Amino acid sequence: MASVHLARMDGPGGFQKWVAIKRIHPHLVEDDQFVDMFLDEARIAAGINHANVAQVFDLGKDDNTYWIAMEYLHGEPLREVMRRAEERRLRISPELAARICSDAAEGLHAAHELRGKNGQLLGLVHRDVTPHNLFLTYDGYTKVVDFGIAKVADRLSSTRAGTLKGKLAYMSPEQVRGNEVDRTTDVFALGVVLWELTTNQRLFRMDTDLDTLEKVQACVVPPPSTIVPDYPIELESVVMKALAKHRQDRFQTAREFSRALQNFLMRSGIFVGSEEVAQFVQQVFADRIQKREAHLAWAAEVTSTINVEQVRGRASTTATDSIGLRSRGREPEPHQRLTPPQVFRHNAAPASGIAPVGRTPSRDAAGKQMVASSLMDDDEDVPTTVATREHAEP
Repeated sequence: MASVHLARMDGPGGFQKWVAIKRIHPHLVEDDQFVDMFLDEARIAAGINHANVAQVFDLGKDDNTYWIAMEYLHGEPLREVMRRAEERRLRISPELAARICSDAAEGLHAAHELRGKNGQLLGLVHRDVTPHNLFLTYDGYTKVVDFGIAKVADRLSSTRAGTLKGKLAYMSPEQVRGNEVDRTTDVFALGVVLWELTTNQRLFRMDTDLDTLEKVQACVVPPPSTIVPDYPIELESVVMKALAKHRQDRFQTAREFSRALQNFLMRSGIFVGSEEVAQFVQQVFADRIQKREAHLAWAAEVTSTINVEQVRGRASTTATDSIGLRSRGREPEPHQRLTPPQVFRHNAAPASGIAPVGRTPSRDAAGKQMVASSLMDDDEDVPTTVATREHAEP
């Protein structure tokens, strides 16, 4: 549905900042519903200013397709952290899981508190809080990503009553019934994430969607201590409250959920902050971090500013033709211009998610292709890594 590529924002005095460019696939530009969802995602995320939410810098349309310029996240989706940790037999401690979910809850609370022009709450609900949409940076910060199916009062696209949106195994009972959702729906989903993080098991996921739906509706949640013998009692009470079947029995705000987790951490006597999260993530991904940093260094050397008109083989007319962070209706300032590599798409992307990315018809000696390797599926809201073709990650 959309691809995500790496770009660089350049400015005076050697200023550089990596950003991610998310672009709608050209064949979907005529799909009004998908375009509306894409525009909603940008508009919603741009209004949330919080350290635990991936930032959106700009939205534009170029070469007959829409793009979003967003924060480049140097890290991994939580689902990948969980998978890699299990492979390497590394345990995610209850305290570490509590810190990750507490930070995610703070980001969700900021989203839930988003207000409109008149100061009224917009009623924003993420609706898809999963390990795929929680991102851990290599320096230990949790980011909530992908507001593509978020519910908000004035969004352009709408969801028909009874339509399910989101990943079934992380939905709340009211969500799978097609009932109205609110912020406690996201609290429940984050509770599922926390339960799975601390037990290393799936809570509702079954072999078929129908069985998964039935299990969510029944909402029978085994206390984590029945699975993990030394499970902290206070943390268990927090998890079970978040996973209450009836929304009135849950934490009523994500901040309340976060504060309960913080209280658990304080009383546990084990301090876990971003540095401790970073140490764990770096331990799990030591090999990958080295590759990615080398890729970024290489990309910084070989990438030059590419103007859209130059890519098309025509002379540039104005700076506003650049794929950049435009000041709407004005020429972008020098520090706002992006330097993305030109995108060369295959007819069909390989299953790995790796798609070739190159420069303009190159005048430089290197003349190498870059590979934009999505960290997740092609339509997920995640940044990309950069590698030469011969060193692309599997």
